[in-house]
Amino acid sequence: MSVNAFLSDLKQFFIDSFTSPVYQDGVLYFIIEELPNPRDSGIFKILCGSAQIALDAVTLDEPGVVIANELIGLHAATIRKYPYQTIEYVNITPWAQEKIEARMARIGLKI
Repeated sequence: MSVNAFLSDLKQFFIDSFTSPVYQDGVLYFIIEELPNPRDSGIFKILCGSAQIALDAVTLDEPGVVIANELIGLHAATIRKYPYQTIEYVNITPWAQEKIEARMARIGLKI
C-alpha cells in the first residue's frame, strides 16, 4: 500500500468516525447531541451498542434532565433486554449523570 493510499484511508476513517461514531456492544450510552439553534438545546439519546432505544429533544438544564429521566422510565423494559456491562455518558454533565443514575436505581436498572 502506498503512503498516499494509506493517508487517504486514514482520513476516510476519521471522517466516518466523526459522522457515524462507532458504538461498542455491551455499552449503554446516554448521549446529548447539542443543537446550534435554539441555544442550550439538544437531542437526548439512549443507545445500547449501536441499537437506538430512545431519543427526544431536551434543553440542557434541569427541565431537560427531567425529560431524560422520564424517557429512561418509559423505556426501562427495553433497556433491561440489552445485556450491557458498562454505562457511558457522552456530553452529559456530572450532576445530570447523578440524576440519571438515581432514576435508574429507583426503577431497578443495573448501574
